Amino acid sequence: MITEKAEAKYLICIIALYFAVSLIGILHHELWLDEAHHWLLARDSSSFSELLQNRKNEGHPVAWNILLFMISRFTANPFWMQFFHIVVSTIAVSVFVKKAPFSLVFKTLFIFGYFFLFEYNIISRNYNIGILFLFLACSIYRQRNEKFTLYCLYLIIAANIHLLFATISCALLLTFIYENRKIKTTHYWGYTIFFLGLLLLFIQVIPSDLHAFEQRVADIPFYEKFIKGFISLFKGIVTIPDFSTIHFWNSNWIVNTSKTLALLVGALLYFLPLLFFYKRKNTLFFTYTALIGVQFFFFVTQTGATRFDGITYLIIVIALWIDRYYQQAGTSGNITVELLKKTTVYAILIIQFCSGILACTVDYKEPFSSGKAVVGFLNRNKLSHLEVVTLFCEGTIIAPYLNQKPYFVCQKSRQSFCDWSFRCDTQLSGEQILTILSADTNISTPFIFISKKNILENPAGISDRHHLKVEQLTKLQEAIVRNTDYYLYKISNTRHNPQQQ
Repeated sequence: MITEKAEAKYLICIIALYFAVSLIGILHHELWLDEAHHWLLARDSSSFSELLQNRKNEGHPVAWNILLFMISRFTANPFWMQFFHIVVSTIAVSVFVKKAPFSLVFKTLFIFGYFFLFEYNIISRNYNIGILFLFLACSIYRQRNEKFTLYCLYLIIAANIHLLFATISCALLLTFIYENRKIKTTHYWGYTIFFLGLLLLFIQVIPSDLHAFEQRVADIPFYEKFIKGFISLFKGIVTIPDFSTIHFWNSNWIVNTSKTLALLVGALLYFLPLLFFYKRKNTLFFTYTALIGVQFFFFVTQTGATRFDGITYLIIVIALWIDRYYQQAGTSGNITVELLKKTTVYAILIIQFCSGILACTVDYKEPFSSGKAVVGFLNRNKLSHLEVVTLFCEGTIIAPYLNQKPYFVCQKSRQSFCDWSFRCDTQLSGEQILTILSADTNISTPFIFISKKNILENPAGISDRHHLKVEQLTKLQEAIVRNTDYYLYKISNTRHNPQQQ
């Protein structure tokens, strides 16, 4: 039997190891579009009011943008965003390993699993802040009646980080209401804080162009709308990326192998809470309420990615956490069922652990995206003084590492972050792109053009047709994020250009 002193030392060691692995991870991780976009949105906003104006079409609460805005007042280096992110992750992990009522093996497998080592840690987004406050809420779950105001404060802060955390926060609050439905409430301050926080959340996330949002999902068949949320539990729990390809991120090996098998197993997994919590209706109430909330999120937004699927895994872990307190109230289960439950839980944790270690290893060895490689190539070849031109948001991935704002051809402007409300036809042929570049008088020449596709489909006679001299410099190696193995061209306009004078 391990002593409390030995356990405390072990916990300190795994927290330190987690931070060390995370630090090595971010030093070998290149920003992808979303990471770069939010950093640039904060960095290139000259004031807080400009920040709010720039992010009006984001669809996310503003908290992450504010934190990045504060960091970017001191540095333009995106490393410090990444460093801040792993510090938050480490704090969240510290709360979990110190407060969660699980075994040391459970805690170790969990924190080094796919989501908490890689997806919500190495990749710098806002999720780990929401997770931190959900863990803080769970840490006082036993005293939720006595500390209800603080409990609600933790929940509503988590909700104001991302809409998906709002589903978990609402489910936890509804569970409290459900278990105290026969008791007259005296928790007016807690409820007031929570519902004012919900109002603040809705003000932040309602799209400025609601009609455009509705049109985006209007033509999707009901079956497709439903299936995106339905399969999320399977992909969140059985997280096995397809490591047979460098593009493992946002993939699932079983889904790629057999969608039918994934759907069948996915359907069975919705009975998993019944196996885990069949004797404790409060835990069941929370679990299914939260899962229904997640399904509603997917159905309405029609967004899909592994990071969203991971919320279903988080729901199961939180349910296991709060369930321990109901067990201690005197509801123990059948030995055989408990053994089956334990076996299932550890099987899931081992899958997550293996996927997390493999994901970090591949990200360490291979470029996650090509933004840093583009700038490295330009610097090595003494081309960084030339204007960098892209069709659209390819420039956002590159901009954190550049000493200039790329020129976005679609928007005819020099900018860094992406304007999601702007519609750009990115399916143009090489000839069409060359025609646009030739006609654009805002571009200094010569310039570097960065493209997802080969624009030299018909290289003969380009100078005569478009008055351009086009030299392909390189094609970058494949990266983990698809379609970032860019073509780099040096292009000169052979016609008279006033900007050259």
